[in-house]
Amino acid sequence: MNSNLHCMIYHSRLAPNAPVSCVSDIIKTARSFNAIHGLTGILIFDGQHFLQYLEGPQMPLQDLMVRIAQDPRHVNFTLQHYGSLAGERGFRNWSMGYSEIEDADPLAELGAVTGEEALAQLHRLVPMLDIA
Repeated sequence: MNSNLHCMIYHSRLAPNAPVSCVSDIIKTARSFNAIHGLTGILIFDGQHFLQYLEGPQMPLQDLMVRIAQDPRHVNFTLQHYGSLAGERGFRNWSMGYSEIEDADPLAELGAVTGEEALAQLHRLVPMLDIA
């Protein structure tokens, strides 16, 4: 376990007043911010719901978690897992991988679990995604 690195999973919903087009701005900002702060991860969006996994140094990750929770483009921010990263980074090649899915079921299922089960379900879902 690398005690210097942490990971988190959260889900949220696109705010009712936020246009879907804001997602491209979120991704662009995330890729830049994450690259500067040593964060890596993936954002999955189904047209209404976000699920994001992030990994990296503890302080930038905690600061980002607060920023995301307060971002007016998100509502119902729910932290599903936060803790030390066990092993190596799972998404080390992506400052922010992105996948859009049409079926809301996988995100609903993942949004219903917490902790290690959320991590396990995410890792089962990722191979089925088309990630940019």
